[in-house]
Amino acid sequence: MQPIVDLAPGAEDNLLAVRLGELIRDNLARHPKRRAGLRAFRASVLVVAQDTGVSMTMRFDHGRLTVHDGAIGIPTVTFCGDEAVLLRLPQIAFHRRVALPVLGVRHPHAAAPLREVMVQIARGDLKIYGLLTHLGLVLALLHLVSRPGADR
Repeated sequence: MQPIVDLAPGAEDNLLAVRLGELIRDNLARHPKRRAGLRAFRASVLVVAQDTGVSMTMRFDHGRLTVHDGAIGIPTVTFCGDEAVLLRLPQIAFHRRVALPVLGVRHPHAAAPLREVMVQIARGDLKIYGLLTHLGLVLALLHLVSRPGADR
């Protein structure tokens, strides 16, 4: 079964929703192994850009992703930060064989985006509610949105 990525009515006016939806759709088309990650979970992820007031919800349902404008339902995980910070999340590099971020032992330049995100979290510029309780979902989502070519 092919994964389905849909924009809900009204989401086409939300630039953040359109960008992330297209990025996920492109990644699934280019990297068939990432499709298993999409099929594996059922969750709702809220993304809030505090500086612009824009929010979007991604609802994952075992192979189907629906991207909504605004907050829909009760999220499993919430990403909250400035839009520029949120749009840098796809730059995190992941290992080719294992869906884990590159930590920088062999590839220090590849680990720079991850270090930057960790600094943003420590400063409070990026908040990920549900990070500790749903770490697997957060990692799967970051892997799903990581840009092609970011794999090491």
